[in-house]
Amino acid sequence: MPRAAWLYVTGMVAAGCVLATVMFLVRPPEPAPWALFISLAAVTGLMRIYVIVAPRHRAYEGSTIGFVAGALLLPPWLFAVQVIVAHGLEWAWVRLRHPDSDHLRGWYIQPFNMAKCLVGGAGAILALQLVQFDGFQASLWSPLLNVALFVGVYVLLNQLILGLVLRLARRVSFREAGILRDGVLIEAPLAGTGYVAAILFQLNPLLAALVLAPIVLIYQALAVPKLQEEAMQALERVNLDLTVANGSIRELNGELFLILARIFDARDPFVGGHAAQVAAYAVAVAIELGWPAERVETLRQAAYLHDIGKIAIPESILLKPSHLTASETAIIQRHVDIGAELIATSRGLRHLAPFIRYHHERWDGLGYPAGLLGEAIPVEARILNLSDSVEAMASDRPYHRAMSTAEIVAEVERCIGGQFDPTVAQAFLEIARRRPTGFVVNSARTVAQHLVAELTPGAELTTALFREIYGIATLEAEPKASQP
Repeated sequence: MPRAAWLYVTGMVAAGCVLATVMFLVRPPEPAPWALFISLAAVTGLMRIYVIVAPRHRAYEGSTIGFVAGALLLPPWLFAVQVIVAHGLEWAWVRLRHPDSDHLRGWYIQPFNMAKCLVGGAGAILALQLVQFDGFQASLWSPLLNVALFVGVYVLLNQLILGLVLRLARRVSFREAGILRDGVLIEAPLAGTGYVAAILFQLNPLLAALVLAPIVLIYQALAVPKLQEEAMQALERVNLDLTVANGSIRELNGELFLILARIFDARDPFVGGHAAQVAAYAVAVAIELGWPAERVETLRQAAYLHDIGKIAIPESILLKPSHLTASETAIIQRHVDIGAELIATSRGLRHLAPFIRYHHERWDGLGYPAGLLGEAIPVEARILNLSDSVEAMASDRPYHRAMSTAEIVAEVERCIGGQFDPTVAQAFLEIARRRPTGFVVNSARTVAQHLVAELTPGAELTTALFREIYGIATLEAEPKASQP
């Protein structure tokens, strides 16, 4: 602590000691009101102990009520004893209950607080005596003036003394210390309550008990900032927990959707990774269109599940390596209705049903199952239609070899306004032009290479035919041809 602060604190403690000594030396000969003193000292000590710690390290307590009442009702020397006892009880409580606390650890803190209280009380008493205070018996306006004078002098002296020590010790200004906001504006009502308690006691000692009600209200009011801060902290903790839980749920949901997509794809060795790749294209297009994250996630889920209806299609049709007949085509086209009806049974997924049902509709109205035209088709379904088509063009199938990115771009451009929504198609083309490599991939090639080793000679789809369909023989022969 700076030298000036030490001198100030030492001077205040010395002034407090001198003031208390003078009060003892000039005490009157009449008997002291010990019962009143014990009551006030006990109540004031309890108020000193019961401190409400508010946000930003602010602390509030109501001992001012007891000190003001003591200054008005007790002889000056007994008021000095009340100040010493109340602060002593607080010091003993802190040392016994919180021995490791830094609060009141410095030897000078409580003596300084006592001196501050004594100076404030003595100044307020002297101010009333100077205006010929008549023991609460005065004209209509005198009581109000007495209250204003006593409360004003007591509070201002206390806050001035406190503000100066903060200024000298910590270089904190009166404004930064909140002397007006957290000092005068709070201490003044407390001092006024103490003055009212003294008046009621003069009228009838039992009436002083009525002050307990406003004291309780005052403490509740002081506790409001703390309760608000605790409530906000609790809400923040709950929000953090919910955020973590929501992230875990989203991660789990994403894994479940991916597993489902792989299960559906597993029934058809020709479309390995199809659903995941359709989802990748669809999400990229949606982001390009500026969709919000929540809507993008919904589209991603629909993409993973868009072919769920194929689970009901016979494998003899689903796995047929040659072109389908008209009746077989009609059967396989039913997968969109089957999938939508299946998803509609789930309360949490039924909002995806229209996107699944209409993902084979065309912009020109020549699609299925309902022949919807243009914007009558949900935009999510339009994106899925393009993504599904691009994925089919980019991957090997029994009936065609994979197309290059340039060929796919040309085909999408050709189908704008026909099969594809122009806005959706342009978004895809923008991405494909920015990313000429790595964006469009052959999702079936890796799966095909893996399955070749697992096909038995008696399988319906022979190894040779499988190699021929997917061009694997060519891929394997090229490195050999380059060897010496």
